Amino acid sequence: MSDVDYPGLLRLDGRVHAVVGVGPGIGRETATALAAAGARVVCVDVDAGQAAAVAAETGGVAAACDITAPDAFAEVLARAERELGRVDGVTDVVGLVRWKPLAGTADGDWVWQSDVVAAQAVRVLRSAVPHLLRAGGGTLTYIASVSAFTSAPGHGLYGMAKAALLSMVRTAAVELGPQGIRVNAVSPGATLTPRLAADPRFAEANRANSERTPLRRLARPSDIAAAVLFLSSPMAGHVTGQELVVDGGLTNTWPLAQPTR
Repeated sequence: MSDVDYPGLLRLDGRVHAVVGVGPGIGRETATALAAAGARVVCVDVDAGQAAAVAAETGGVAAACDITAPDAFAEVLARAERELGRVDGVTDVVGLVRWKPLAGTADGDWVWQSDVVAAQAVRVLRSAVPHLLRAGGGTLTYIASVSAFTSAPGHGLYGMAKAALLSMVRTAAVELGPQGIRVNAVSPGATLTPRLAADPRFAEANRANSERTPLRRLARPSDIAAAVLFLSSPMAGHVTGQELVVDGGLTNTWPLAQPTR
C-alpha cells in the first residue's frame, strides 16, 4: 500500500502565496482557496480597499499595487518577505480586455492590451523569481484564457496577448525548472463572475453558453480557484509548463451540425 499522504499534498501550511488581482471573482476566490489550504496570502490589487477586504476575509496581508508600474510588484514582494519571512508562490489573475474588432484597433490598443496581459506577466515573473529561489523553489501560476487558442471575435488583441502569455509559461517552465520553480497556467472559458452575473447585457449570452457547454453550466470562480490550488500545491509537484483548461468541455464540442438519426 502506498505511503503517500495524498490529502496532505494539497496543504500549503507555512507557505506564503501572493495573489495579484484579488478583485471580486476569480482573484478573491483564489485567495480564499489558498488560505483555506493553509497558506498566508498576500492580497494584491490596484484597489487598496479591495485588497484590504480580501485580506481581512482570508487572514492575509493587503498590498495596493499598479502591476503595470515597473517596480511596484517587486516592492510588494520585498515587503512580504521582510514581514512574513518567505515567498513560495505567486498567482497572477490580472487580464483586462479591450473589446474591438481587429480592423478597428489602433497601435495604442495593442500596446495597452499587451502591457496589461503579457508584459505585466513578465514583470511578475522577474519580481518573483529571486524570492522563490530563496525559498528553495516555488510556483508561478497565471490565469490565461481559452481565447488564446480559439478565435476571439471582438477581442482579438486579448487573445493574441493571452497566447503570448502561454508561450511565456512554457519557456519559463523550461528555464526555471532546474531551480525548482514550476510555472503553469489556468485557461478559463466563460466564467460567471459577479460582474458578469450582474450585467443584464450578458443574460442571454450566459444562458446560451450554458446550454452549449457539455456540463451545462458556466464555470464558477471557485472552479478556477480549485485549479490554481492544485497547480500551486505539492499535489502537482511534477507538473510544469502546462495549461489547464477549465471550460466545462466547451472547446471540445463539435462545431458542425449533425444529421438527425
